[in-house]
Amino acid sequence: MMLLLLMAGADGVFASSAQEWPRDISADFTHLDWNELRIDSTLPRYTEVIPLESDYRRFDYKVTLDYPEYQPLTHAESLVAEQFDSLVSEDIQVNTFVGVERRVGMLDVSFVPVVRREGKYLKLISARITITPVPKSVRRAASSVAVTNGRYAEHSVLRSGRWVKIDVTADGVYALTRSRLRRMGFSNPDQVRLFGYGGYRQNEVIQADTDYDDLQEIPLFKQNDDTWLFWANGLLYWDGNTRVFNPYATKSCYFLTEGGEPATLETMAEVPASSSKAQISTFVDHILYEKDEYAWFSGGRNLYDGTSYASNNTHSYALTTTDSDGDESLTVAFSSGDKKSTAVLTNVNGQDVGTLSLGATSKYIYGTTSSATYSVGAHAQGDKWTIRLTSTAGNEARLDYLALHYRRRINVPSQVGYVAFSAPSYSKPSTFVIGGNPASLRLLRVDAPRCPSVLVSTQPLDGQSVSAVVEDPSARYVAFDVTHSFPEPTYVGEIENQDLHATDSLDMVIIIPANGKLQAEAQRLADAHAQYDGLRVGVFRADQIYNEFSSGTPDATAYRRFMKMLYDRAQSDVDAPRYLLLMGDCAWDNRMISSAWKSYSPDDYLLCYESENSGSDISCYVMEDYFGLLDDGEGAKPLREKTDLGIGRFPVTTQAEAKVMVDKCITFMSRSNAGAWKNLVYVLGDDGDENTHMDGADQVAEQIRQTNPGAEVHKVHWDAYQRVSTIKGNTYPEVNSLIRRQMTDGALVMNYTGHGATYTLSHEFVLQTEDFSSSRSQNLPLWVTAACDVMPFDGQITNIGETAVLNPQGGALAFYGTTRTVFASQNLLMNKYFMKHLFANDAQGNPVRVGDAIRLAKANIVSGENDNGLYLENKVHYALLGNPALAITLPANRVVLDSIGGQDLSSGADINLRAGQRVRLAGHVQDFQNHPITDFQGILSSRLFDSEVTVTCHNNAGASRAFTYQDRTSVLYESLDSVSQGRFSFEFVVPVDISYSNASGRLVFYAWEDNAGREANGYSEQFTLGGVDDGLDADTLGPQVMAWLNTEDFQDGDVVNATPCFMAQIEDQSGVNVSGAGVGHNLSLVVDGRADYTYDLNDYYVREFGDFTRGSVAFTIPALDDGPHSATFHAWDILNNMSTTTLAFQVNSSFRPEMLSLSASQNPAVTSTNFLVSYNLPGSECTFVLDVYDFSGHLMWSTTQTGSSPNGLYSIPWNLVSGSGGRLSTGVYFYRCRLQSGGSSYVSKTQKIIVINNK
Repeated sequence: MMLLLLMAGADGVFASSAQEWPRDISADFTHLDWNELRIDSTLPRYTEVIPLESDYRRFDYKVTLDYPEYQPLTHAESLVAEQFDSLVSEDIQVNTFVGVERRVGMLDVSFVPVVRREGKYLKLISARITITPVPKSVRRAASSVAVTNGRYAEHSVLRSGRWVKIDVTADGVYALTRSRLRRMGFSNPDQVRLFGYGGYRQNEVIQADTDYDDLQEIPLFKQNDDTWLFWANGLLYWDGNTRVFNPYATKSCYFLTEGGEPATLETMAEVPASSSKAQISTFVDHILYEKDEYAWFSGGRNLYDGTSYASNNTHSYALTTTDSDGDESLTVAFSSGDKKSTAVLTNVNGQDVGTLSLGATSKYIYGTTSSATYSVGAHAQGDKWTIRLTSTAGNEARLDYLALHYRRRINVPSQVGYVAFSAPSYSKPSTFVIGGNPASLRLLRVDAPRCPSVLVSTQPLDGQSVSAVVEDPSARYVAFDVTHSFPEPTYVGEIENQDLHATDSLDMVIIIPANGKLQAEAQRLADAHAQYDGLRVGVFRADQIYNEFSSGTPDATAYRRFMKMLYDRAQSDVDAPRYLLLMGDCAWDNRMISSAWKSYSPDDYLLCYESENSGSDISCYVMEDYFGLLDDGEGAKPLREKTDLGIGRFPVTTQAEAKVMVDKCITFMSRSNAGAWKNLVYVLGDDGDENTHMDGADQVAEQIRQTNPGAEVHKVHWDAYQRVSTIKGNTYPEVNSLIRRQMTDGALVMNYTGHGATYTLSHEFVLQTEDFSSSRSQNLPLWVTAACDVMPFDGQITNIGETAVLNPQGGALAFYGTTRTVFASQNLLMNKYFMKHLFANDAQGNPVRVGDAIRLAKANIVSGENDNGLYLENKVHYALLGNPALAITLPANRVVLDSIGGQDLSSGADINLRAGQRVRLAGHVQDFQNHPITDFQGILSSRLFDSEVTVTCHNNAGASRAFTYQDRTSVLYESLDSVSQGRFSFEFVVPVDISYSNASGRLVFYAWEDNAGREANGYSEQFTLGGVDDGLDADTLGPQVMAWLNTEDFQDGDVVNATPCFMAQIEDQSGVNVSGAGVGHNLSLVVDGRADYTYDLNDYYVREFGDFTRGSVAFTIPALDDGPHSATFHAWDILNNMSTTTLAFQVNSSFRPEMLSLSASQNPAVTSTNFLVSYNLPGSECTFVLDVYDFSGHLMWSTTQTGSSPNGLYSIPWNLVSGSGGRLSTGVYFYRCRLQSGGSSYVSKTQKIIVINNK
């Protein structure tokens, strides 16, 4: 589907003032472009996003299409419309949604521009889109206005003084005794003060008038000279008959400090008894039975009972009410993980009350849930209730929870000494009648945000009850007996002073786990951003954020509230935060109470926002975007709301893992690995499903080519290659080899569309987890996967996404992929939007960073599909494992080709290049404003592509038609040359193996400076390829070749290892042919004359810098059997003259390599070092075992790696961390390397290394 996104500007759109009704903010006549809004496989959707005035919250918006003009659909278009007739009616249905994007109100207008009238389908050609603001009611308008003045404290109360954290597990009245306070370290308990608001789940809809800020002081009730009482919120509260629990915490926290004047427990102003409109003596209370122990699916926030009903399908539960006044009802919430539907019969006190039905599981649904509420008052037998549940015999099912709701008398029970209550259904004001001893009963109101607890006056009615007139009976009240002995909270420990409320403006926030182990790596990344791109970055521990923004209790919304404070305080968009990096892994079971997670420590992890749905691989989600919903009122509809931040996560738990990802970021930001690989974008398309995935990938590739013509975009569609059938199934070994080689060479982006799972890309297992873990490269791409389940980072299953980013020697710079099951059509939209923004610039001309590209892509989907739940749900499954502030983009500077063969291109000359023609190219480098960069000193990579061809695939998957696409499949020439003073010039000979199509060829350039400075790219298609040069027959000799195995002193017949490295130096005055365009004209190596041991070495050829006549090849021959062998090398020049060289050799698999030297790059080492192993088998795959011992001979660290080095120098990085995860202390250590090739015995060397100041 093609979705057209237009941005309406403010000029002339907002014509009327705020006082004129109605205000017309209509756009001019809109003409629809049906070249863009194509009707091909589905009906298009027209979308317009209109910025609104600053007072947009005061209005609703009515949108109409006036003066529409229609045109009949073609026959082919009508056939498509018939398939989607449910989307079409006689008039166009306009969908609107008001969203907020970084403080700017946006009116999203969308509609299907097709109608059905008198049996015919018509498409909209033009119309006037009329938008009329309609004032909201006074109450609704007032509640929509954001308030920031005085909303946030300038400093946190935690910035000074001594602070102690305490916790509780449930609602209740708690006691602080003088002796206990002294044991906590307080010298004067009379001066101790209490702060906090407990552990209720933070309101996910953040509003100015209901939000907490920092820690509020709670006045203590002095029970006697040695005891103070307070009400504590636990972890669960009731909203009507719905339980609301905190899915992030197991303890509810408060804080104690000493000094200053403790808050006084004030008494609420009395309300005249004459004004009371009702007398209330009962309230609705709840008895809950729930055990969170089991999960059907690794995702979501809900857990279920540990007892399975499969073996015993009847279980009984006992509940007890207190002071019941009747009106009982029972909620039964049940779950099933069975492939058959399940029925649950509920029996209460011996009487059947109803049957609950649950659906069966299916392919993507692992657990189903259902609940019912039954009236059970007629079956009461005192205060004891026996609930018996019977499920379908043999079905795998489990209880979620039981909740008994009943009307309870407001009495203070002697067992617990308090009763908490509210009466929301009564009028204001009202009178409570409370049972208890008037002499010892006290009443508190405890629920007002930003307000301390207050005493409420009571009047004795008789010797057994009191009355209290209250203004608001819906508020929460606690009546308690001052003579009762209440429990004490648990001492957690002393906390350090902190003041996050004093944080200045930041561009990016990095949050690390509470254990603080990642502090140094996070700060190293923050410093790198300050150095390389000037970003202001702050690092904060999760527990610090909880302390100031969720009363010390873990809650994911605390991260959001912290970011919102920075966002609200900003005086301009420039000062508002843009990026959030969660530097820490997470768990779908945030509380870590399930069997899968209970052995882990929450302090080693960060929180994640999980969906309410906890059983579906489609509707369950982990949503990183939640942390970026920063405008007031957001959080109510998180799927439809537009995030205000670019958000990424490092899925790390150790300092070593964090270092891997920080190192990758710094290497990329520092441009230390600059090269032509940063101009490469590989777009990969899976086969099957009627070519859907290849078609989607091809659309993405063409979009990138059209919008970024200087990029070198490569299409790798599975079905264009030979499929091989094996016992294990079908696969594409050529595709695997191509991608693995490119992962080694490097690319800016690798973009895959197709089937996926945690362990593989494509159902043919073309790429598997091992391919990402074994990858070795410093030129790392951003991986993008529009595929299912590639990176469920909130679980424990090894997956491709996390494996790629955590690979210390390769893999991926970052990974943008999915955590759950997704769908092809929705994926295509996400992929196209994301890639469009990734290579774009912002309004100031700066490159869009990857986090912004994600934010904007998802906002586009919300704007266009705000009424389509599938698209909204699909988008939240996408997340970034990586740094959102990286600019993974193409350079703004340009390489410009000025002349070809002396002909000036600016004249528009029609230039033809002929086979065998010697050609000189000349050009320059300029900035984005077209000014020449005369001080550019660096390297230029050039690649010449043949004319575009139509590729017809093999149709291996049996689609209704073979897939075809356009591509340039032949690289005729490539070279590296110098750029001096911003200019370049070089020559080459056009190969004979051109297509002779007389169609345009393509030159692609990438230039970079040696000092990791500026980069530039460019292209030219201002020439054709065809014809033969007059001097073609002048060169009749093949290339000169010098070849050897392993080392240059190789002699024919020498003994080598089982995987020798073939090397050759090649020279020819016309140049070496590596185009692959001519049949049989490849650089090839044939072992033992066997066709199955024949290798194409075109991609292994490297030209000499600045010289197109010379180059070299290095290729590791796959493992050979012991005994005599031969290797024949064929080389062709560009005029198709051939040379042949044959080597004879003996293979001995036990041939021992020689270790020439062993050293450490940093010795003494402070934070890290690289062990450097020099050996005599360059290019051959060897096994390296590196062990580090302390001076007493204890093994401190060990690694085993299998790999090769083209120059015979293999590097093994070490971050000075022991195998147990601790950093090595200062001292002298030994390191030993053992080296093996094939089946040979090991050779070894040992050296010393000094470690100092390793912190």
